[in-house]
Amino acid sequence: MAQQKYPPGQHPNSQANLVYHEGRPKVFGTKKLKRNLTVTETGWLGLQPIIQQVGCSSVSEFLEKVGRGELKVSA
Repeated sequence: MAQQKYPPGQHPNSQANLVYHEGRPKVFGTKKLKRNLTVTETGWLGLQPIIQQVGCSSVSEFLEKVGRGELKVSA
């Protein structure tokens, strides 16, 4: 029996296994935009334990919550 050749990614079994979606779920209800952030190594390293302490999984999540007023920053 001759085996039929399909172009890469075109085999019917491969196509049937694909799940199309729009990426990660929007945690805050709106699409995020890329931003650039410049910070010293000391500032970055000092921020990491604070982020973990308040229960955020990333700098992005931390800044989002501060910006939305969900977290308060005090000196």
